[in-house]
Amino acid sequence: MRRIPLFWISSAFLISIPLADVLSVPIGYWRISFWISLGLSAIEWLARKRWRSLRIICLPVFLVLAVLMGGGLRYTALQQKPFTPNDVAFYNEQQELKITGVVCADPQQYERHTRLIVCVDRLLAPIDRNLEGKILVIQRTGEWKYGDRVNIRGQVLTPDENEAFSYKDYLAQRGIHSMMVYPYVQWLERGQAGWVKTGLFALRQTAYQRIQTFFLQPEAGLLSGILLGIETDIPSDLKRAFQDTGTAHIVAISGFNMTILAGIFLKGFRKWLSIWWAALLAIVVISLYTILVGANPAVIRAALMSCLAMSAGLIGRGQSGIYTLSLTAAVMCLFNPLLVWDPGFQLSATATLGLVLYSDRMMNWFRNLAGRYLPESIVERVTGPVSDYFLFTLAAQVMTLPVVLYHFEQLSLTTLLANPLILPVQPLVMILGGIAVLVGLLISPLGQLLSYLVWAPLFYTNQVVTWLAGFSGGVLELGEVSIVTVVALYLLIFFFTHKKEQQNLQKLKTPAILTSTLVASIFLVWNAVLLKPDGMLHLWILDEPNEGVVLVQTPGGKRILVNSGDSANHLSSELNQHIPTLDRSLDLAIVTRPKTDSYQSFQVLLERYKMGKFLWGYSIPDTVTAQEVIKELKYKKVDIGILQPGELVDCGDGVRFEKLAVEDNGFSLLLTYGEFRFIWQEEAMISMEGNQLIDGAVVLASPGLKDSLEGFVWQPQLYLHHEFVDGDEYGKISTEQTGRIEIVTDGKQMWMMGKKR
Repeated sequence: MRRIPLFWISSAFLISIPLADVLSVPIGYWRISFWISLGLSAIEWLARKRWRSLRIICLPVFLVLAVLMGGGLRYTALQQKPFTPNDVAFYNEQQELKITGVVCADPQQYERHTRLIVCVDRLLAPIDRNLEGKILVIQRTGEWKYGDRVNIRGQVLTPDENEAFSYKDYLAQRGIHSMMVYPYVQWLERGQAGWVKTGLFALRQTAYQRIQTFFLQPEAGLLSGILLGIETDIPSDLKRAFQDTGTAHIVAISGFNMTILAGIFLKGFRKWLSIWWAALLAIVVISLYTILVGANPAVIRAALMSCLAMSAGLIGRGQSGIYTLSLTAAVMCLFNPLLVWDPGFQLSATATLGLVLYSDRMMNWFRNLAGRYLPESIVERVTGPVSDYFLFTLAAQVMTLPVVLYHFEQLSLTTLLANPLILPVQPLVMILGGIAVLVGLLISPLGQLLSYLVWAPLFYTNQVVTWLAGFSGGVLELGEVSIVTVVALYLLIFFFTHKKEQQNLQKLKTPAILTSTLVASIFLVWNAVLLKPDGMLHLWILDEPNEGVVLVQTPGGKRILVNSGDSANHLSSELNQHIPTLDRSLDLAIVTRPKTDSYQSFQVLLERYKMGKFLWGYSIPDTVTAQEVIKELKYKKVDIGILQPGELVDCGDGVRFEKLAVEDNGFSLLLTYGEFRFIWQEEAMISMEGNQLIDGAVVLASPGLKDSLEGFVWQPQLYLHHEFVDGDEYGKISTEQTGRIEIVTDGKQMWMMGKKR
């Protein structure tokens, strides 16, 4: 029972961080609450010593409360700490700087660039002063090394963030708040960092070069990721295949890798040393390996868990995983509270929690089930492999499922098949791969010879993952998942896996399952019925923050999305109101203008919805966002095209799109259905001479083009825009006042409705 206060203290600290983030109160409140709680905990301790009857209460309430307040104080102090002129982040988005510092992490070599983390120590220009902080430098490929001192000249930027990924938050979790993109970098000297890390990183780079020499791609990239934590060489389509099959944990250094290494080192040293010395050396080797592979949060957590597990065995106690996990997570977050928000840390912690809570129970369940049909000798022989490669993986996947859904918004349906197929060969990959690399460092030809033994399991792993990722429907795209859904899923998991034989609770489980199934079935049926096509053409013109976006549904039910805006979450919520839950697909997407905000959300949207065809209204923009969209389109195997002036797109049911010449009249796209015409206007009009195109049509102006038809003879039936107007204007309707606009037409008559949030 003595461990219970430690568990609750650790848990209180972990809870305090999201609590402080939600409350967002000034730091003074946390400071006062902490000192009051600490004083009350001292009184509580004295009372326990004075009155023995109070000792039956095992939980020190006020001490736990003090830790809760202290955690909030720690997180708030970190979040609300302002940058000073001594911090490099203070100069973000300002004038060009000249700074000096030391490369303080192993450089990440990509195909076309290198990423350096530089610990800055001095500002050289425009003024000379001491400076501190880390900065990410994206530079052209070169022979950069850990410990290099460099001078850098360029503009300091704030890392990007969008709905697809917040690079700003990702770097902040690693203590980095600034970046420089292709600045001028002058190398000064080497060896300006600690000799331990310098030696380990030099060993890492040498081992990496041996792997590149011994193996072809993509096997070389996979082994580099598994052994060294260098994942930059894995092709993007293969990396995505690992994600889609729920096997990305194979590539990353994780608890699976650390468990294998801990077992190898402990058993190896035990042959020549006592258990104490063997465990001590194993802990030292695991610590060095953690530094070698980069020491990211998941690796540190796995290393700490392995070391604490061995320590528990040395002092004669069985490992209490739940206590070890809570203590490990709390200690890590004490040093860096922002780790709580790191997806890798969350996945690592929840996977370990799943193993702690359910691995033994699932193994015993399988043993009892198999014992009914098989002899005891066979049961004992198969229980271990089945548990290691299927049941334990299933336990980890169950607990990580809500986190996966929240961050990645997709559910892999092939993961239960993929993991049992590739996990059995992973110890072989690690052991033989490690031996081949170590031998290759000493005798290169012999290492090359041994590498042939490792190639087969590496090739097998890649082929199985690629094959399963190619299954149609292997990944279920769910869209945005709220934190409320995550909490509800965990409550359901704990409810249905509750192991105590409480009769009243057990009686509730069957009705709960039946009720949940019934409610879900009713929702899905009515969702499909209510959103069934009604034989009319529907257009939904969205308002802020997705101005310029139109969703079109043909009489037969085809769905066309014109533009996407820059708010993927808002757009997804809007689409979910018109698209059945079980049919998350778009038949066609069209981009009418080359501005980034007209297609930015497609990068996220393509992960959430299936898409039949994608058409650019202009030549493909030369932007990073456009290239990411193209990359995602190609991965999803979506047909890509570029509309030419005068080109027609027949969507069936009499619905047609026509690309217009924008330079002639300012219009980009025409939608026709019977006598109904809908036009997208992208540029201000200069001349309408001889052009009766808009007469009697509905025109939608891009943001900023209101009143561009003023003074022209030809007038549309309706002119829709997104700007604010003071008072009604005949024939002009603004989404700023009306909200989302829905147009319904049968080709002859038209009905229009507005919906303000």
